[in-house]
Amino acid sequence: MTTGFLGIDIGLSGARTVVLSPAGKVLASARLPYATADPTPQALAEAMDRAVRLALRDTRKVTVAGIAVSAFGPAPILLDQSRRIIGYLPLFAPATGKRPAMACQDDLEGRLREFRRKAPERFSKARFICDVTGYLVSRLVGHIVMDLLTAADFRKASLPKRIRLPGAAPSLDHAGALNSAAARRLGLPQGIPVAYGAYDSAADLAALGFGETTRAAIIVGSTLVMGILTAQPVRDATLRAVPHLGEGWFSGGWTNCAGSSLILAEQWMRPGPSARSGSTPLLLPYFAGERAPLWSSQATGVIAGLTPHTTPEDLRRAFVQGVALSAADIAERLEKEFGRIRRWTVAGGGTRNSSLMAELSDALGARLDVIEGADASLGPAVLAARSCGLTIRLPIEKHYRPRPRKHGVYAQKLQAYRRLGALLAPMMGEIRRVTDERRIPS
Repeated sequence: MTTGFLGIDIGLSGARTVVLSPAGKVLASARLPYATADPTPQALAEAMDRAVRLALRDTRKVTVAGIAVSAFGPAPILLDQSRRIIGYLPLFAPATGKRPAMACQDDLEGRLREFRRKAPERFSKARFICDVTGYLVSRLVGHIVMDLLTAADFRKASLPKRIRLPGAAPSLDHAGALNSAAARRLGLPQGIPVAYGAYDSAADLAALGFGETTRAAIIVGSTLVMGILTAQPVRDATLRAVPHLGEGWFSGGWTNCAGSSLILAEQWMRPGPSARSGSTPLLLPYFAGERAPLWSSQATGVIAGLTPHTTPEDLRRAFVQGVALSAADIAERLEKEFGRIRRWTVAGGGTRNSSLMAELSDALGARLDVIEGADASLGPAVLAARSCGLTIRLPIEKHYRPRPRKHGVYAQKLQAYRRLGALLAPMMGEIRRVTDERRIPS
């Protein structure tokens, strides 16, 4: 029998499961997209169960030694006295309309306040609160939990005293053992230890060796997360500092634009090659609001520099460069405070896009080291192993090095990118209003 560690990753686009060997080899995996764009907690739990069964269907010779879950967050789930769900406040909420665009709601306290205003009767019944990870772990061990990193976010919110947080513990502690009901659903033996888990970004940082073997990390998924290890929190108000699984702070920023922006580009433009005009528009990729550096749900996407000669390939290139410029903006702000960053370690599904990775390296003027299995959502499986006392080190599989001339072009574009964003920032709320024809009286 081969021993493996089961990681469950609940992302924005789907559920993914991986069984990882002690040597870091993927023994089994499965990916399952959600049936709807805005799944409920119950639907997330069902997707988790199905993804685990799918991954384990041909692994009768694998013994699962530990389990860990990670999910997007903070996305609060409100529960009544009987632990029934009475409210769910997703991190990304759909706008109105038949084909909604997802808008980020990064303000946890603001979302709770809005739910209280819109549903006062339901809010009055709330007695407990948890996040998606804690809720999913509860489906495995039988009681709701919360890890310390998540609890730090939730404790900042002004909650009524009647609403209690679950008992919090470090992410690597065991919340309990897989109970009999969960074991039947997943097709596993009961009694397997289950870790408290963490946000997906915290799990991915652990897989990158952040704070141990690397000081600067980038996660390129549907969204982008990038930051460096610092002894003190970053002072720049446009960035953020959060705790991670090790010592010090993860100081940096996270954006809504990354893989999600490139998916939009694919949806809006015809597939296949097309000629280039020799001119690439300047794109502000704020299609779902934006976090760093704006932290505004009112931010909107902007394409500047269109001409009669602009081609679909020009626009596709503009989308890639928009993501790269967004990353360069964060990196330059970090460098002003902490010095030059010459090397980043990278993971995430976006690493499959070699054009994006090359442009990111050029924009940052830095080497990118992509870990083996970077696109396989290995973070939760690495957490599961660490919770059982085993540290899995993932080797570097690929390098990208910046091209000096391209970096010089990006340095010029970044200044224009910032000025354009600063000029339009005060107008973005108005732009959103006047372009939403559903709000304009006929």
